[in-house]
Amino acid sequence: MPDIYKVFISAGDSSGDIHGANLMSCMMNKNPRIQFYGLGKSRMKQAGLHCLHDMSDKSLMWLHVLTELTTFLKMKKDCTRFFQQERPSLVILIDYCGFNFHLARAAKKLKIPVVYYICPQLWAHGPWRVKKMKKLVDKVIVIYPFEKPLYEAAAIPVTYVGHPLSDEIHIKDADGGTVSELKKTGEPIIAFLPGSRRQEIVRLLPLFLRAAELINQAIPTAQFLVSCSDEHYFPLIQDITRQATIPCKIIQGNVHEIIKASSLCIAGAGTITLQIAYYLKPMIVLYKISPFAYFIARPFLTTPYIGLANALAEKTIVPEILMLRKNYRWLAREAIQFLRNDQKRQTCINELVSLIDTVGRPGASEHAAEEVLKLI
Repeated sequence: MPDIYKVFISAGDSSGDIHGANLMSCMMNKNPRIQFYGLGKSRMKQAGLHCLHDMSDKSLMWLHVLTELTTFLKMKKDCTRFFQQERPSLVILIDYCGFNFHLARAAKKLKIPVVYYICPQLWAHGPWRVKKMKKLVDKVIVIYPFEKPLYEAAAIPVTYVGHPLSDEIHIKDADGGTVSELKKTGEPIIAFLPGSRRQEIVRLLPLFLRAAELINQAIPTAQFLVSCSDEHYFPLIQDITRQATIPCKIIQGNVHEIIKASSLCIAGAGTITLQIAYYLKPMIVLYKISPFAYFIARPFLTTPYIGLANALAEKTIVPEILMLRKNYRWLAREAIQFLRNDQKRQTCINELVSLIDTVGRPGASEHAAEEVLKLI
């Protein structure tokens, strides 16, 4: 029995970094002889990751990988070298399929077991890639109940553990003092959460701000907060908000507090929508895509919903839109209705209560850690 078990783990975005850190902590509590190496951001480094590459300033998704091809190739080369020289006991991949699929292929060539935790959303836009997953991984650990049948049908070993976001919220609930400070300026408060990737911010934040100008005309007392979840993008967010004709306060970090202080959240599609749901806040969900990109992607879209809250509820409980053009008027109209119509707000909140009662139980990270340790 080895003195130390070396485990490679890879997460590329902020939510993956958070959930990766919680998984690492649970695994090390159960087996202190584990050492983690790989790719991550600040939370995973704080949890004890020996970081081969810091992912804080990386943006390797979709066509944006072409602008950072040298970085992409160096990362892949360094990780492959680590596999060859160190022969880790296991490779854990978290979301981020574009790059992590390359790592899975490199590990499988060396007969290193691969587990995928928090799988890419193949159920929404790429079910055909399940065949690729079967070739590359030994086990998948899924966080949504409707994912399990997808992988079972492909004969891939799969375990459903629930969503680790509930663990994060139980560990790190919103700070009451910060929430009170944010609410001092008065209500209603509209929180803009454009995402943690540069391309999301560039696509969504200008739209949010144009809508804010119309909201302000209808509701002059409205206050606007802009979430900056990654400090690397603070200058970018600052430059965009300077172009707005109304005052907006940029809040760095403190995402839980921003959500809890708000009367309404306007967010890009992604995990953040589930985080908003946990705090039972009415929201509007937006995904912006070019008409050409939509034309290419349309055959692969297999779900009618873009927001996780609606997908999990299997019905529309919050307004959402797949926007092909800059329809900020729709966004403003929906926001004004929420802020003026108490019945609409309460109906939305009631639906969110039912949803979180179903999917919001803590323990996902512990359960995932137990499943991963079985493979070492």
